[in-house]
Amino acid sequence: MSERLHKLLAQHGLGSRREIEKWMLEGRVRLNNEPAQPGDRYNPGDRVSIDGKDVTSRLKVFAAPKVILYHKPQGQPITPTGSDVSNAGAEKALMKSVMESLPSLRGSRWLVVNTMQAGDSGLLLLTSDGKLADALRRRAETTPSAYVARVLVPTPDYDVESIPRVVQYDNETIEFESIEPAGGEGTNRWFRVESHRAHRRAAVRALFDSRGLKVSRVIQVKFGDFELPRDLPRGKHRELSEREVADLYASVELALPTPPPKPEVQRPRRRPAPDRRKKPKRR
Repeated sequence: MSERLHKLLAQHGLGSRREIEKWMLEGRVRLNNEPAQPGDRYNPGDRVSIDGKDVTSRLKVFAAPKVILYHKPQGQPITPTGSDVSNAGAEKALMKSVMESLPSLRGSRWLVVNTMQAGDSGLLLLTSDGKLADALRRRAETTPSAYVARVLVPTPDYDVESIPRVVQYDNETIEFESIEPAGGEGTNRWFRVESHRAHRRAAVRALFDSRGLKVSRVIQVKFGDFELPRDLPRGKHRELSEREVADLYASVELALPTPPPKPEVQRPRRRPAPDRRKKPKRR
């Protein structure tokens, strides 16, 4: 049974659907040694390569989709930077990229859903299914999220109600749902900022900057229905259960991938056993 090639490659985690479509237009994907196009279909027996590397065998392996929550430390790059680190201990561990810190996958790779820069920290959602990653990214503008910000306030009894809920950022008016105290002592205070839209960490800083307040850290603690677990250390991950993964697929109206049916094996018909009974002699 044929399938859209870019969808199949995304399902096996070789990239998101948008990334793979772009690679096809750039001539990086080949189908049976010919440049592949976004509308091409894959049939059993076809050969596929990306950047000259044959990936056909990976398309034959079914791996159940995985989703993990990762607690990203501040300063950690998503992918390896290739830079040398001479300092020992914690600084070396800090320079280890997110991808180098995750468990290896057979036949696929991890894809980031809520993108972050090296300086960002907090809850990072990753999946091995490119179709799921695309579906979640498309809904980012309507995905609720929350951040905690460490802010230097002028006085210990600073009134949080004086902070506006609306800010102009990147030629856009961004409105936040709520700002609540989240701990801290003296003039070094933490605030939890709720938003109905994701990918607004820089806007959180702009929100406090608009009141002349200095922000030292912004940590994402919520993305959609997922909250950063309090017991998840920085640099560690937690895999979602099968039930949680199924619910996530349902929330974006995607069918949960299932293994292809095994072909029926037709067993050869056995020949009847020879009749070894003695036959009466003819007269």
